Amino acid sequence: MGNVRARTTRFSTLSAMALAAGLLTTGLLATGAPPATADNQPTPIIDGAPYVGAELRRQYDYSYWGCRNPEGEGDAITLEWLRDGEALPEERQGETLRILPEDQGSRISMRVHPLTPGNQGCPTGTQLSVETLPVKASSRAMGWTGRGNFEPLARTHDGRLILYPRTYTYYKGMCEGPCPAYWGSWDEPEQVGQGWNVFDIVFSPGDFDGDGFNDLLGRDAAGKLFLYPGDGEGGWLDREQVGQGWNVFNTIVGPGDFNGDGTNDVLARDAAGGLFLYPGDGEGGWLPREQVGWGWQVMNKIITGGDMNADGAVDIFGRDQDGYLHQYPTDGEGGWEEPASLGPGWETFSAVAGIGSSSHSKYNELSTVDANGNLLSYITGASNSGLYGPYGPIGQGWNVFKELL
Repeated sequence: MGNVRARTTRFSTLSAMALAAGLLTTGLLATGAPPATADNQPTPIIDGAPYVGAELRRQYDYSYWGCRNPEGEGDAITLEWLRDGEALPEERQGETLRILPEDQGSRISMRVHPLTPGNQGCPTGTQLSVETLPVKASSRAMGWTGRGNFEPLARTHDGRLILYPRTYTYYKGMCEGPCPAYWGSWDEPEQVGQGWNVFDIVFSPGDFDGDGFNDLLGRDAAGKLFLYPGDGEGGWLDREQVGQGWNVFNTIVGPGDFNGDGTNDVLARDAAGGLFLYPGDGEGGWLPREQVGWGWQVMNKIITGGDMNADGAVDIFGRDQDGYLHQYPTDGEGGWEEPASLGPGWETFSAVAGIGSSSHSKYNELSTVDANGNLLSYITGASNSGLYGPYGPIGQGWNVFKELL
């Protein structure tokens, strides 16, 4: 494994790390340490990921539990959403904020206003959250129906695309003891395509054309690359050819925003093991390519996990010929952080993919399908100190599919 290299001055020999097992609590964590207030009252925390298509809300942490409205049915506070420090229009205010394409590149924050200042348990004045990281283009984790949800998309062996939409209920901390912030349930699956077996490679780059909805890319046997723009409702707009000559690559994946410019990119590996970055221009086209790695021929699968630890940078995984999984965190600027080995046994899964967070948190997961067809998840949490899991099953019978997209 020492010959897998990445373009970085900080590369070092892979260190061995045992694959951690266990269940990680699925609570949502803060985007950053909140600023101190003069009276040491808690400050609001934003819950959600700063991507177009995501839904942000105040993280429920019991900070205002004693601040009740006269009916006793909720917190006696109102929220105000800001973009780059300026209040958003009234029509975008409310308990939740849907991030739009026009927000890309901006930082979102939130003000809490008490309805009854000075009442027991209520803040004495307006409180301000920390800002999010700059908003990026919609990632694969935002799903296909415009709800910012974990929504697996699977391709069958005969070329059909099956979408599994998922609905989440926000518990707002009302259950007793440890419990997830969200409860997810499957909607009815639906077929959203057929004839996709004409492509030997199909993957999602996230939103590639800049309309705010996630897209698919497919390569045919002649090496032509086609863009299928998503319509935000689980379907597709008219396809467009966006490349040719891509048959020189044996693997093509969509990592999300690899170089930190806010738009989504593509990684491709050639037969010699060279790894090439094709930056997207945010409008369905390309910027000049760059080689960002070599020696990747030792991997029989490259997996793009998205942002696994909510630091704003994406993570790449490689499974080698012996079934060991290796994690390659990026630095968010087109380079790499120090890699790690996550342990053996990953050849037993018929599918390993990064398709978002089944717990609706800002920490993306690796989704796997085991020999029994169970859909399972692994997560790193706030630090890249190994994977925790599996937890689930989230679903069963998933071994009927060729791949997860």
